[in-house]
Amino acid sequence: MISQQTIDIVKSTAPSLKKHGQQITTRMYEVMFRNHPEIREQFDMSAQADGSQPTRLATAVYGYATQIDNLPALTSMVEKIAHRHVQTHVLPEQYPIVGESLLQAMKDVLREAATEEVMSAWTEAYQALSEVFINREHDIQQFSNE
Repeated sequence: MISQQTIDIVKSTAPSLKKHGQQITTRMYEVMFRNHPEIREQFDMSAQADGSQPTRLATAVYGYATQIDNLPALTSMVEKIAHRHVQTHVLPEQYPIVGESLLQAMKDVLREAATEEVMSAWTEAYQALSEVFINREHDIQQFSNE
């Protein structure tokens, strides 16, 4: 599903994500809300203001970076987030918006450490994870409609 080279590169970024994660995710929301104000209403803005949402996302991104080669270890995190996404009506077509915003934020915060190789690996890794979420959220919605 994900190339070994991508796994190795993403795992190598984990220390930077641990150190700069909240800065990256805070920047991601700034970029996303500026470029796509229409999705702002789906977010709890008090969780933005107090930093809890960027903190949760930073923790999830770091967890993914450290466990990208062991996705079963992320099952409980994926379940919790997928159910939250269903509750807040996240749509599959919104994943590219988040991905584009996250990758831009990584470039903005990590600067020269965000090499073309790193960004390419994270693009592949994000795409794979977004497919996991889209499929799981679809299954949750199907089950709740039965």
